[in-house]
Amino acid sequence: MVDLSIQVGIRGKLLFTVNSLRQWWSLPVDYGWNVAYARSQRGLSITRVLIGLFCWLYGTAAAIALTIPGLGDSTLGRWALWFTVITTFPVGSAWLVGGWPKWQMSIAFVLYADTVLAAVLLSVDGPSEILPMAALFTVMGSYVVGFHGPKLFTAHHVFALVTTAALYVSALVDGREQRLQTNLYLIMLILVMFSAPLICHSFLMLLRRDATGAFYDPLTGMRNRRGFDAAIGNLEFRSGSDASVTAVVIDIDNFKAVNDRYGHEHGDSVIRTTATRILEAFPAPAITVRLGGEEFAVVCVDDRDSVIERSELLRIRLCDKTDRSPLTASLGVAEAVVEARDIEADINDLLSRADQAMYQAKRLGGDRVALYVDHSLPSGAVDERQ
Repeated sequence: MVDLSIQVGIRGKLLFTVNSLRQWWSLPVDYGWNVAYARSQRGLSITRVLIGLFCWLYGTAAAIALTIPGLGDSTLGRWALWFTVITTFPVGSAWLVGGWPKWQMSIAFVLYADTVLAAVLLSVDGPSEILPMAALFTVMGSYVVGFHGPKLFTAHHVFALVTTAALYVSALVDGREQRLQTNLYLIMLILVMFSAPLICHSFLMLLRRDATGAFYDPLTGMRNRRGFDAAIGNLEFRSGSDASVTAVVIDIDNFKAVNDRYGHEHGDSVIRTTATRILEAFPAPAITVRLGGEEFAVVCVDDRDSVIERSELLRIRLCDKTDRSPLTASLGVAEAVVEARDIEADINDLLSRADQAMYQAKRLGGDRVALYVDHSLPSGAVDERQ
């Protein structure tokens, strides 16, 4: 009976472990959100500078290794070290001077760093002395932990494990009299490279999952104002450092009357329906937000005419006669050139203009789109519905 209870307990723990790993593996990852959140906390610029400097340090270390007798004696080893010196300095400069990379370039950077490090470790002479240097995989592992998800985290560490295992076997064969020291190095590497990063990554992923809820409106699933502020720093500019950005502010007309007549539960349904139709009219990469109550906003890197056309289609879609309580909405549109270096202030100013245009639409009777023109009201009414 005792043995059976022990078996049940062991089986329960195994199932719990498997389920925990499955949950960790399937955690959603939004690289753009991670970058935007870091930017909103004023940490992205510092991180970018540090990564650039670390790349230069890698190159400096490789240059020093070329001068150490015994390390760069082999042809492959010298080629690997020279390649590291030649490439790390422009890569580091790109981090220092350029902007934060897109998801694809970030993946490419991880592949480049892992491959170059593995090539150096496996090609230079003296594997027994080089084995502790495999701990450098932890530097790239920290970057992966910070900005990427479980799948890239696993791929990076499997690659590091295979490289370290090959280096370990080579060290055992090369220095049989130093096997005890080699085994000690391996244990230290496992602790440094795998245990701490795995624990940190698991907790960070869980914290991100919970933190994401603070950036979205629970009723509509759209970003709230805090989520919007974090997202605008990640707008995808087509070229150059500046871009033409258009904002739309949407406000449901006479929403209080809907609540008074049909009740707050139906009012919530109206808010959800409105949000759904806004998302259909302005899908990603446009940034949509529920500003509060019955007011919404959209910001997108697109030309004004295209946004006005979509705004008009949205106005018509919102006024659906088949709905239980057909809606009308007032929409204000504003356009401005936004500087990447001062994007938050520029976007907030742009929203203020679109908000003024929206109120002009309401003063004209509602159920129309109004355009902010020449920084002063009255705005030109795009929809002149009678």
